[in-house]
Amino acid sequence: MDTTQFSAGILDWYVIHKRDLPWREVGLDPYRVVVAEIMLQQTQVPRVIEKYTEFLGLFPTIYDLAQASRESVIQAWSGLGYNRRAIMLQQFAQEVVKLYEGKIPQVPEALIKLSGIGPYAAGSIASFAFNRPEPAIDVNVRRIYMRYFHGRDEGLPMGREEEKKLYTLVKLSIPENKSCDLHNALMDFGSLVCLRDAPRCSSCVLRKNCGFFPLYTVEKEKVLFVAEKKVEKGVMENGRHIPNRIFRGRIVEFVRKHAGEEVSLEELGCAVKKDYVDADEGWLVELCLKLEKEGMITFGRMGVKMEGKEDGRVVLGLGK
Repeated sequence: MDTTQFSAGILDWYVIHKRDLPWREVGLDPYRVVVAEIMLQQTQVPRVIEKYTEFLGLFPTIYDLAQASRESVIQAWSGLGYNRRAIMLQQFAQEVVKLYEGKIPQVPEALIKLSGIGPYAAGSIASFAFNRPEPAIDVNVRRIYMRYFHGRDEGLPMGREEEKKLYTLVKLSIPENKSCDLHNALMDFGSLVCLRDAPRCSSCVLRKNCGFFPLYTVEKEKVLFVAEKKVEKGVMENGRHIPNRIFRGRIVEFVRKHAGEEVSLEELGCAVKKDYVDADEGWLVELCLKLEKEGMITFGRMGVKMEGKEDGRVVLGLGK
C-alpha cells in the first residue's frame, strides 16, 4: 500500500483548502487544544467556534478550570450538548494539575488514564497538541482510509484485528513531523470531500488511486454499505421516539435557567417533554436522579404532604 502518495495528496489538498479554525494556531497552548477536542466530540464545528472563545475567556488556563466551581463549568457549557463532557473536562484538568503540575502529558499511554480520555482523544491530543505520530481515528479518518485503501465503506462492522490493522495503516501514513497537519487535513477532507452520504468523488484529488471510486456512480450518490443505526433508549414524544440524551440535555438547560428555584415536577416535566403527563413522573425522576448521581445537577425533593401525598415539588441546582 502506497501510504506516501496518499499522504502527499491529502497534504497538498490541505494547503489550498484548509479551514481557518481558532484551535489550529501555531504554537497554541496544549490546554486550548484539549478544550477544542472535547468540545468537538459530537458537536458541529460552527457551534464549537461560537463557544470556544467564550469558554476560554472564563477559564483561560488549566488551573482556572481546575479550580472553578462545577456549577460555573456546567453553566459555561450551555449550548454544546452532552453536558457530562464539561464535568469530565474539569476532572481532566484537576488530575493534570495534581499529577503533572499542570503540564498535559504528551503520550497516549499517559493521557488515556485521565478522566474523559478514550483512545481517540488520547491520539488526537498527542497529534494535534504535540505533533506526535499517533493515529487519531474518528469516523472521518476511518471512512477515508477504508474507502481509499480497501474500496469499502466504514459502515461495515470491524473486528479487533481489523481495527489493529487500520491503526497500523494510519500510523504508517503519518509523514515525519507532519502528524498535526495530516490529521487536520483528514478532518477537513472528510467534511468537505469524502462525505458519508454524498462523496464528491468526481472532484477528489485522490480518485485516481482510490479503491472506492470505481464503485461510486453519480446516479447513486447514497453511499454503499451504510450500517444500520441502533435505536437509542428513550421515550415517545408527540408520536416520535426521542432518545433520553435529548431529554437529559433539556433538563440541564432548564436547571441552568432555574437553579436554586423551587418548582413542581409537573412544571419541569412540561418544560422538557412536549406531551408530558402524570404517568411520565417516574421516568422524569429517574433521569434527574441519574443526572444527580453523575454530578450534573442537584435534585432535592421537598417531601411536603398535601391531602395524603407528596406535592411533587423540588429544588434544582447545577453541579454536585
